[in-house]
Amino acid sequence: MAAYELCVFDMDGVLVDSSGCHRLAYERLWQRCGIHGPAYEAIAGRSTDEVVRAVTARLEPSQRQLDEWVAFKQQEARTLLTVEPIVYEDTLPALRALQARRMPMAVATGASRATAELILGRTALHSFFSVLVTAEDVTRGKPDPEIYRCVTGRAGVAAPRCIVVEDSLAGIDAGLACGATVLSVRTGVVRDHPAFLGSFADLRAAVVQIGTAA
Repeated sequence: MAAYELCVFDMDGVLVDSSGCHRLAYERLWQRCGIHGPAYEAIAGRSTDEVVRAVTARLEPSQRQLDEWVAFKQQEARTLLTVEPIVYEDTLPALRALQARRMPMAVATGASRATAELILGRTALHSFFSVLVTAEDVTRGKPDPEIYRCVTGRAGVAAPRCIVVEDSLAGIDAGLACGATVLSVRTGVVRDHPAFLGSFADLRAAVVQIGTAA
């Protein structure tokens, strides 16, 4: 695995399928606010704080109200995440394959730290990752590259020596802007960019590509 020194995964939509939990949590929040919110696909991957501010701006809420709404959505999602099956069946085999090749791994997610730690702990995935960067660690969400710069900085690895595994266009753009090599899984989303390796059906296929690229 000489070509790369770190493999960085987005969490939602890549390692776990928590979209249903977040979708329902947002729906409950919009009902609470008395508004019709956007389709979940339009806001997936963005931080809860960013989404709530944007969607409720016309209500002119106070900072206290915004904080309450963000906390409400996050708690609703965490409650659902404790009971719903969310890990993709190919996740553990793929991570074990990379671990066997001594590939250091990290997670860069727009989820809150509490939610990320809940998911990774509940699903026994946390032991694979040496670095976890969440919404609280950055000031700008994807597609801004800040989250990936934070990961590479904490890992002590130059961006060109990193490969990023994403599912969303915003995530892909963030990884590319950081200077990393990027591939996508599950969604078919692509970018015409020399550092974009391609789109793959699942993590098994992605691991094969990572090994080939190395």
